[in-house]
Amino acid sequence: MCGICGYVGDRQAALILREMLEIMERCRLGFESAGIATIQDNEIVLMKDTGSVNEVFPAHGTWSQVLRGQIGIGHIRYPAKIAPVGKSKFAHPFYGCDKRIALIHNGVIYNYEEIWRELRHHEFSSFDEEHNKINDTEVIVHLLEDEIVNSNGNIPKAVSKTCERLSGNPQNMYLIAFLFLPQPSKIYVVSGRGNGRKVVVANKRGFGSLFTSYRDYGIEGRETLGFEAIKPYIDLNQDKFDVLPFNTLAILTEDDYNCISI
Repeated sequence: MCGICGYVGDRQAALILREMLEIMERCRLGFESAGIATIQDNEIVLMKDTGSVNEVFPAHGTWSQVLRGQIGIGHIRYPAKIAPVGKSKFAHPFYGCDKRIALIHNGVIYNYEEIWRELRHHEFSSFDEEHNKINDTEVIVHLLEDEIVNSNGNIPKAVSKTCERLSGNPQNMYLIAFLFLPQPSKIYVVSGRGNGRKVVVANKRGFGSLFTSYRDYGIEGRETLGFEAIKPYIDLNQDKFDVLPFNTLAILTEDDYNCISI
Protein backbone atom coordinates (compact mmCIF):
# COMPACT_ATOMS: atom_id res chain seq x y z
CA MET A 1 0.00 0.00 0.00
CA CYS A 2 1.67 3.18 -1.19
CA GLY A 3 0.48 6.68 -0.40
CA ILE A 4 -0.25 9.43 -2.93
CA CYS A 5 -1.23 13.05 -2.39
CA GLY A 6 -1.41 16.39 -4.17
CA TYR A 7 -2.08 20.10 -3.68
CA VAL A 8 -2.89 23.09 -5.88
CA GLY A 9 -3.42 26.54 -4.41
CA ASP A 10 -1.60 29.71 -3.43
CA ARG A 11 0.96 28.12 -1.07
CA GLN A 12 4.26 26.36 -1.73
CA ALA A 13 3.04 22.88 -2.61
CA ALA A 14 6.14 20.93 -1.52
CA LEU A 15 5.87 22.09 2.10
CA ILE A 16 2.29 20.85 2.31
CA LEU A 17 3.05 17.62 0.45
CA ARG A 18 5.97 16.80 2.73
CA GLU A 19 3.73 17.09 5.77
CA MET A 20 1.06 14.92 4.14
CA LEU A 21 3.66 12.30 3.20
CA GLU A 22 4.98 12.23 6.77
CA ILE A 23 1.48 11.64 8.12
CA MET A 24 0.89 8.80 5.65
CA GLU A 25 4.27 7.34 6.55
CA ARG A 26 3.30 7.28 10.23
CA CYS A 27 0.12 5.47 9.17
CA ARG A 28 2.35 2.81 7.56
CA LEU A 29 1.40 3.68 3.99
CA GLY A 30 5.00 3.72 2.75
CA PHE A 31 8.61 3.44 3.89
CA GLU A 32 10.90 2.53 0.98
CA SER A 33 11.12 5.82 -0.94
CA ALA A 34 9.54 9.24 -1.34
CA GLY A 35 9.13 11.79 -4.12
CA ILE A 36 7.54 15.12 -5.02
CA ALA A 37 6.97 16.83 -8.39
CA THR A 38 5.88 20.45 -8.90
CA ILE A 39 5.26 22.75 -11.85
CA GLN A 40 7.24 25.99 -11.88
CA ASP A 41 8.93 28.25 -14.43
CA ASN A 42 7.26 26.35 -17.30
CA GLU A 43 8.72 22.97 -16.35
CA ILE A 44 7.99 20.02 -14.10
CA VAL A 45 10.62 19.77 -11.37
CA LEU A 46 10.94 16.41 -9.64
CA MET A 47 12.90 15.11 -6.65
CA LYS A 48 12.83 11.53 -5.34
CA ASP A 49 15.04 9.00 -3.60
CA THR A 50 15.04 5.91 -1.42
CA GLY A 51 14.57 6.36 2.31
CA SER A 52 12.05 7.81 4.70
CA VAL A 53 10.30 11.12 4.04
CA ASN A 54 12.66 12.85 6.47
CA GLU A 55 15.69 11.31 4.79
CA VAL A 56 14.62 12.34 1.30
CA PHE A 57 13.18 15.71 2.36
CA PRO A 58 14.98 16.67 5.61
CA ALA A 59 13.45 19.43 7.71
CA HIS A 60 16.11 21.99 6.82
CA GLY A 61 17.11 20.64 3.41
CA THR A 62 17.59 22.54 0.17
CA TRP A 63 14.66 20.71 -1.48
CA SER A 64 12.32 23.52 -0.40
CA GLN A 65 14.38 25.95 -2.47
CA VAL A 66 14.23 23.66 -5.51
CA LEU A 67 10.54 22.66 -5.39
CA ARG A 68 8.97 26.12 -5.38
CA GLY A 69 5.73 25.56 -7.34
CA GLN A 70 2.22 26.06 -5.99
CA ILE A 71 0.95 22.84 -7.55
CA GLY A 72 2.38 19.39 -6.98
CA ILE A 73 2.00 15.68 -6.30
CA GLY A 74 3.74 13.43 -3.78
CA HIS A 75 4.31 9.71 -3.23
CA ILE A 76 5.62 7.32 -0.60
CA ARG A 77 6.32 3.77 -1.68
CA TYR A 78 5.42 0.47 -0.09
CA PRO A 79 6.54 -1.93 -2.83
CA ALA A 80 4.55 -5.00 -3.84
CA LYS A 81 6.25 -8.38 -3.97
CA ILE A 82 6.73 -8.17 -7.75
CA ALA A 83 8.28 -4.68 -7.57
CA PRO A 84 12.01 -3.89 -7.69
CA VAL A 85 13.39 -2.02 -4.68
CA GLY A 86 16.46 -0.28 -3.36
CA LYS A 87 17.25 2.26 -6.08
CA SER A 88 16.07 5.83 -6.56
CA LYS A 89 15.05 5.12 -10.16
CA PHE A 90 12.27 2.84 -8.85
CA ALA A 91 10.78 5.69 -6.79
CA HIS A 92 7.82 7.81 -7.91
CA PRO A 93 6.95 10.21 -9.56
CA PHE A 94 7.88 9.20 -13.10
CA TYR A 95 8.34 11.53 -16.05
CA GLY A 96 6.98 10.91 -19.51
CA CYS A 97 9.55 10.85 -22.30
CA ASP A 98 9.39 14.60 -22.98
CA LYS A 99 8.95 15.52 -19.28
CA ARG A 100 5.54 17.06 -19.94
CA ILE A 101 3.95 14.50 -17.60
CA ALA A 102 4.82 13.49 -14.03
CA LEU A 103 2.79 10.58 -12.65
CA ILE A 104 2.34 8.69 -9.39
CA HIS A 105 0.51 5.41 -8.78
CA ASN A 106 -0.88 3.43 -5.88
CA GLY A 107 -1.54 -0.18 -6.81
CA VAL A 108 -0.11 -3.02 -8.89
CA ILE A 109 -0.08 -3.67 -12.65
CA TYR A 110 0.37 -7.44 -12.78
CA ASN A 111 0.63 -7.65 -16.56
CA TYR A 112 3.12 -4.80 -16.84
CA GLU A 113 5.62 -6.97 -18.74
CA GLU A 114 3.08 -7.58 -21.52
CA ILE A 115 2.36 -3.84 -21.78
CA TRP A 116 6.08 -3.05 -21.57
CA ARG A 117 6.72 -5.15 -24.67
CA GLU A 118 4.15 -3.06 -26.53
CA LEU A 119 5.89 0.17 -25.47
CA ARG A 120 9.48 -0.62 -26.47
CA HIS A 121 9.59 2.58 -28.52
CA HIS A 122 9.70 4.46 -25.20
CA GLU A 123 12.70 4.87 -22.94
CA PHE A 124 12.11 3.51 -19.43
CA SER A 125 14.05 5.35 -16.75
CA SER A 126 13.41 2.58 -14.20
CA PHE A 127 14.89 -0.19 -16.36
CA ASP A 128 17.22 -2.39 -14.32
CA GLU A 129 19.56 -4.26 -16.64
CA GLU A 130 20.74 -6.68 -13.97
CA HIS A 131 17.25 -8.08 -13.35
CA ASN A 132 15.63 -7.07 -16.67
CA LYS A 133 12.85 -5.31 -14.77
CA ILE A 134 11.13 -1.94 -14.65
CA ASN A 135 8.77 -0.34 -12.17
CA ASP A 136 5.27 -1.38 -13.25
CA THR A 137 4.04 2.21 -12.85
CA GLU A 138 6.17 3.42 -15.73
CA VAL A 139 4.04 1.57 -18.29
CA ILE A 140 1.12 3.77 -17.20
CA VAL A 141 3.07 6.95 -17.93
CA HIS A 142 3.92 5.89 -21.46
CA LEU A 143 0.46 4.49 -22.20
CA LEU A 144 -0.98 7.82 -21.11
CA GLU A 145 1.36 9.99 -23.14
CA ASP A 146 0.63 7.92 -26.26
CA GLU A 147 -3.12 8.28 -25.68
CA ILE A 148 -2.80 12.05 -25.15
CA VAL A 149 -1.24 12.28 -28.60
CA ASN A 150 -3.87 9.95 -30.11
CA SER A 151 -6.71 12.01 -28.60
CA ASN A 152 -5.25 15.38 -29.70
CA GLY A 153 -4.78 16.47 -26.10
CA ASN A 154 -8.20 15.41 -24.82
CA ILE A 155 -7.21 14.35 -21.30
CA PRO A 156 -10.47 12.63 -20.22
CA LYS A 157 -10.46 10.59 -23.43
CA ALA A 158 -6.77 9.72 -23.02
CA VAL A 159 -7.34 8.67 -19.41
CA SER A 160 -10.32 6.52 -20.40
CA LYS A 161 -8.30 4.73 -23.09
CA THR A 162 -5.39 4.19 -20.69
CA CYS A 163 -7.68 2.69 -18.05
CA GLU A 164 -9.29 0.50 -20.69
CA ARG A 165 -5.87 -1.00 -21.42
CA LEU A 166 -5.02 -1.41 -17.73
CA SER A 167 -8.33 -3.18 -17.15
CA GLY A 168 -7.22 -5.97 -19.48
CA ASN A 169 -6.03 -7.86 -16.41
CA PRO A 170 -8.75 -8.13 -13.74
CA GLN A 171 -6.11 -8.33 -10.98
CA ASN A 172 -4.67 -4.90 -11.76
CA MET A 173 -5.20 -2.21 -9.10
CA TYR A 174 -4.57 1.43 -9.76
CA LEU A 175 -5.09 4.88 -8.34
CA ILE A 176 -3.23 7.42 -10.47
CA ALA A 177 -2.44 11.12 -10.27
CA PHE A 178 -0.48 13.23 -12.71
CA LEU A 179 0.61 16.71 -13.73
CA PHE A 180 0.46 17.75 -17.39
CA LEU A 181 2.71 20.69 -18.24
CA PRO A 182 0.48 22.26 -20.95
CA GLN A 183 -2.22 22.59 -18.23
CA PRO A 184 -0.11 23.91 -15.33
CA SER A 185 -2.96 24.79 -12.96
CA LYS A 186 -4.59 21.33 -12.86
CA ILE A 187 -4.00 18.03 -11.10
CA TYR A 188 -5.59 14.91 -12.57
CA VAL A 189 -6.58 12.11 -10.19
CA VAL A 190 -7.86 8.77 -11.47
CA SER A 191 -9.69 6.24 -9.32
CA GLY A 192 -9.56 2.97 -11.22
CA ARG A 193 -9.56 -0.39 -9.49
CA GLY A 194 -8.60 -0.11 -5.85
CA ASN A 195 -9.18 -3.33 -3.86
CA GLY A 196 -9.68 -1.21 -0.74
CA ARG A 197 -7.53 1.67 -1.99
CA LYS A 198 -9.50 4.87 -2.31
CA VAL A 199 -8.94 8.58 -2.92
CA VAL A 200 -10.47 11.57 -1.18
CA VAL A 201 -10.44 14.99 -2.90
CA ALA A 202 -11.16 18.23 -1.06
CA ASN A 203 -11.29 22.00 -1.46
CA LYS A 204 -10.99 24.78 1.08
CA ARG A 205 -11.79 28.30 -0.05
CA GLY A 206 -8.80 30.60 0.23
CA PHE A 207 -6.42 27.64 0.52
CA GLY A 208 -6.84 25.39 -2.52
CA SER A 209 -7.60 21.80 -3.45
CA LEU A 210 -5.86 18.63 -2.36
CA PHE A 211 -6.20 14.87 -2.46
CA THR A 212 -4.85 11.82 -0.70
CA SER A 213 -5.20 8.08 -1.05
CA TYR A 214 -6.27 5.96 1.87
CA ARG A 215 -7.02 2.37 2.75
CA ASP A 216 -10.61 1.53 3.62
CA TYR A 217 -10.42 -1.41 6.01
CA GLY A 218 -14.20 -1.75 6.19
CA ILE A 219 -14.13 -1.89 9.98
CA GLU A 220 -17.02 -0.04 11.58
CA GLY A 221 -15.86 2.71 13.91
CA ARG A 222 -12.26 2.64 12.67
CA GLU A 223 -11.14 5.92 11.16
CA THR A 224 -9.76 5.67 7.64
CA LEU A 225 -6.04 6.36 7.81
CA GLY A 226 -5.69 8.60 4.79
CA PHE A 227 -8.06 11.25 6.12
CA GLU A 228 -5.39 12.02 8.71
CA ALA A 229 -3.25 13.55 5.96
CA ILE A 230 -5.83 16.20 5.04
CA LYS A 231 -7.07 17.04 8.54
CA PRO A 232 -4.42 19.76 9.13
CA TYR A 233 -5.86 21.65 6.14
CA ILE A 234 -9.53 20.70 5.75
CA ASP A 235 -12.47 20.92 8.15
CA LEU A 236 -14.44 17.79 7.33
CA ASN A 237 -17.55 19.37 8.88
CA GLN A 238 -17.45 22.54 6.77
CA ASP A 239 -15.25 22.19 3.68
CA LYS A 240 -16.09 20.39 0.46
CA PHE A 241 -14.73 16.86 0.03
CA ASP A 242 -15.63 13.66 -1.81
CA VAL A 243 -14.45 10.07 -1.88
CA LEU A 244 -14.01 9.23 -5.55
CA PRO A 245 -15.99 6.26 -6.85
CA PHE A 246 -14.03 3.80 -8.96
CA ASN A 247 -13.80 4.66 -12.67
CA THR A 248 -13.74 8.38 -11.95
CA LEU A 249 -11.43 11.20 -13.07
CA ALA A 250 -11.15 14.21 -10.76
CA ILE A 251 -9.69 17.47 -12.08
CA LEU A 252 -8.39 19.69 -9.29
CA THR A 253 -7.80 23.44 -9.56
CA GLU A 254 -7.14 26.04 -6.88
CA ASP A 255 -10.80 27.07 -6.74
CA ASP A 256 -12.58 23.71 -6.94
CA TYR A 257 -12.58 20.19 -8.33
CA ASN A 258 -14.70 18.42 -10.91
CA CYS A 259 -15.42 14.68 -11.16
CA ILE A 260 -16.06 12.82 -14.43
CA SER A 261 -17.04 9.18 -14.97
CA ILE A 262 -14.62 7.37 -17.30
